[in-house]
Amino acid sequence: MRKNFRAPMNDQGLFGGCMISDMQIHCVISFAGHPDHKIDEQRMAKAVKLTLDAEPILGCRFAVRRWRMLWERRTDLHEAELFSFAASENTEAEMLRFLSEPSDPCKDLMVKVLLLRSDTKDRLCIKVSHLAADAAGVKDYAYLLASVYRKLADNPGYRPVPNLNGSRSMRQISRQFGFLKKIGILRRTLTEVKQSVFPRKHCSFPLIKGDPADRAFVIRRISPELFREIRAYGKRHGATLNDVLLTAICRSFFDLIQPAPDVPLRLISTADLRRYLPSGKAEAICNLSGIFHLKLNRKPDDDFKDTLIEIHRQMNFIKNDFIGLGYHPIFVLSSLLVPASLNLRIGKKKAEKLLDGDRKTPPGFTNMGAIDTEQLVFGDAEVTDAFLTAPVMFSPLLLIGLSGFGESLTMSVGFSNAAVNKPLVERVLNCIEKETPPPAPPRQTPPPDPNGIKLRGRMPGKSPLEGGRGVSATGRRQRQNLPSPAGNTPLPPLKGGLRA
Repeated sequence: MRKNFRAPMNDQGLFGGCMISDMQIHCVISFAGHPDHKIDEQRMAKAVKLTLDAEPILGCRFAVRRWRMLWERRTDLHEAELFSFAASENTEAEMLRFLSEPSDPCKDLMVKVLLLRSDTKDRLCIKVSHLAADAAGVKDYAYLLASVYRKLADNPGYRPVPNLNGSRSMRQISRQFGFLKKIGILRRTLTEVKQSVFPRKHCSFPLIKGDPADRAFVIRRISPELFREIRAYGKRHGATLNDVLLTAICRSFFDLIQPAPDVPLRLISTADLRRYLPSGKAEAICNLSGIFHLKLNRKPDDDFKDTLIEIHRQMNFIKNDFIGLGYHPIFVLSSLLVPASLNLRIGKKKAEKLLDGDRKTPPGFTNMGAIDTEQLVFGDAEVTDAFLTAPVMFSPLLLIGLSGFGESLTMSVGFSNAAVNKPLVERVLNCIEKETPPPAPPRQTPPPDPNGIKLRGRMPGKSPLEGGRGVSATGRRQRQNLPSPAGNTPLPPLKGGLRA
């Protein structure tokens, strides 16, 4: 096993994020409470250790040198507390405590796993450093852990083959583009920079600045019934599930802030760059995400559908204009031309400005996509639920995370200065739930045609966004396949999965 691994540009950029966030992503998995099919804690402990051999970067610590940053393989993994087990009747409180624990990527482990057991169920909590993996990478880790756990049941001596040659860098994305498309990405860079600066006057919803060590999470479930209503509303209006949820979030901030019509709301969102890979899958567990900006003005007379039309229009334009790649050239140049120590000093200055409480930093939304129920299989232990959480942001910054499992969605917000900010965060999530679109009106059966002629095709004069879906059986079976701005690749429509 190699002792050192090069830290790619995306990992280096995220290290600077430790100044404004705890930079940890979690996956929480719940199991059915069958007494004969519980998780084997001894086998799980062994599986966790083996995953650090399968993906060697997870067995490293992050190191900063004067000119570069790198990953150093740890020598204490045989005695490190990678896995812990706790029996508790209050697994919810234990889970939230685990999610809020701080971690230093230069000292602590990249992965920690906690198995909680009550009389009714098991719950597996996975903590992964964002420096090693983004949300899609954390899902890949959960699938890897499940696979190793299953294989150990059949072969206790199983050892995975280390992934030593899989690329973790953005080069696996950039080599997909020719010269002309790279020029297009540079143009996208200029657009993103302009949108991040102008207009100077914009609204925001900052949390109250306070103790960054006082951390908490608010987690809110969207029921399968509401999920199906949201998905159906999007289908009726030719929009994706992600478009509908973005609409609910923007309208919630409008309700809470009440900005003047000429003062726009800026929202930062994320995109999974694996969409640009032919297989849709990275060569190793890594960070392959980018960000983009949305800008929306409040129109007091607009209803939900009107706002959805504008969000859908903007998202379609961004998806067709190198979504998530706008800041890539800036990161490349800074990592190539500027020493690591100087980059960190520049990053510290920017972080101080973001956290000073005076700047109107845009709120963030990250759609982490759907967790694949077919890959998240732990043998006889039946998985009943799973969700991801985005990193804790230090106030006044706010980031809303969303993930899906089956026909359910989970919203989560990790934040600091918890004693003061928890009511504000709950107010935001309550408002988002209230802003979800209305259910469909009951279908009315048309009167029989006296001539026996069956109408087929779309109603004349109706576009998809105006609700004019085709009435033929063929038309009803057709599905859009728009890419997700922040999940992995376009998700298969109906396994109840989260689509964007």
